Amino acid sequence: MKRVTAMIPVIEAAAARLLDGVAGQTEFDLVAALAFPLPATVVFSLMGVPEQDYAQLKQWCGYRAALSFGRPPAGDQVEIATSMAAYRGYMRDLVRAKADQPGDDLASDLIAIHREDPGRLILDEIASILFSLSFAGHETTTGLVGNTVRRLLEDPGRWADIVREPDLLPAAVEETLRYDPSVTVWRRVTTRPVTLAGVALPAGARLFLWLAAAGRDEEAFDRPGEFDLHRTGAENHLAFGKGLHFCLGANFGRLEAQIAIAELARRYPRLRLAPDQEFAFHPNISFRGPQVLKVRTR
Repeated sequence: MKRVTAMIPVIEAAAARLLDGVAGQTEFDLVAALAFPLPATVVFSLMGVPEQDYAQLKQWCGYRAALSFGRPPAGDQVEIATSMAAYRGYMRDLVRAKADQPGDDLASDLIAIHREDPGRLILDEIASILFSLSFAGHETTTGLVGNTVRRLLEDPGRWADIVREPDLLPAAVEETLRYDPSVTVWRRVTTRPVTLAGVALPAGARLFLWLAAAGRDEEAFDRPGEFDLHRTGAENHLAFGKGLHFCLGANFGRLEAQIAIAELARRYPRLRLAPDQEFAFHPNISFRGPQVLKVRTR
């Protein structure tokens, strides 16, 4: 949490710089301008990735979503798999570089743990942690920012409430996580025989968990099909998992989304969705957020 809190000025500065890039435009794509580059810039900076490598990592992350959670055409699979090998190799090289020349970043923090007790955290494990963080640390937040802005703008009254009361932003993010999460499903495998909802499952059963459906459960939420900025208990969603599998980056993702949307609302109190647009989503089974979100500033 200390390192996450220290990132607040970095996130604020990055959000301001990105929105400066579209200053004066009456219409722009919010995903390309803010939701896509902001989380990647922040998490790669946190990890200690050199800035010149950001674009390459972002491309590899797109391949990773397609390979792990999509169904890429046969002709693309070799290129994607080759890119994944290069992606893994890059993370091992980054760990070796940070071991030789530590910096003020998360990779160096993890290497410091390794030096105190090499058996507690080996270098290959650090590379694996960074491999996971480099993907999960921004793809999901891109979706969260896009989904939240979409839901706030589809009813102009909601956006007016956020502009008037910025303290509502945490509630808006939680309600989006319940109503329209950026991770809709996840996969698990049973470790022992178990009965769930009257269905007997053997050990080793492959499960497809609809996290998004939990947010629309009428037994858990009143009027679950409505987006309500003032809902109590919205935080009882499963968008970040639960228990042992709860997302370590949950507070980081929430923070990024709140800072990004706060700056957007400050600059554009009359922001609106561009009319007559159809939303497109990446073809995969787990991650959901608009690939393009056109907005008008006036």
